[in-house]
Amino acid sequence: YHVLDTEGGHADYAPIDEVQSAVVNRLRETYGRVSLERLLSGNGLLNIYTALCGIEDTEVIFTTPAEVVAGALDSSDQRALQTLNIFCEGMGSAAGNLALTYGAKGGIYIAGGVIPRFQEFFINSGFRHKFEDKGRFVSYLQPIPVYLVTRSNLGLLGAAKKLQTI
Repeated sequence: YHVLDTEGGHADYAPIDEVQSAVVNRLRETYGRVSLERLLSGNGLLNIYTALCGIEDTEVIFTTPAEVVAGALDSSDQRALQTLNIFCEGMGSAAGNLALTYGAKGGIYIAGGVIPRFQEFFINSGFRHKFEDKGRFVSYLQPIPVYLVTRSNLGLLGAAKKLQTI
């Protein structure tokens, strides 16, 4: 295994449909350049949600990522549900791009504190479809596994392991 130390979250976010394009255009009004991290993070969930509210000229009800996730999971808010779907599909597309870029045939590992909070939703989302949706490279991506890392102290564990090898 090779862990790559990168700042990949600052790569450009590539919208894959009209709704994502509208969200990105809305976020450009605030941030200028829109990176992966602006959408595919805890704060990204809130960014997507508030952008959708702005596009639809509706009131922003939720003010934290946790509230957006809760509103989606209990089906009390359609915009929150749309937000979570956009997030999962965007994550799938970005992960598929990384698998193509790095030739990650051994698998993609998704770590962090956001997705484990809605693990079942994520597994049943459009993530995998968008991961594989790369035109003639579908067959290249289909056998690549994706792992969701749920260990909360992964960074500390990695640092301790690194210290043991020095």
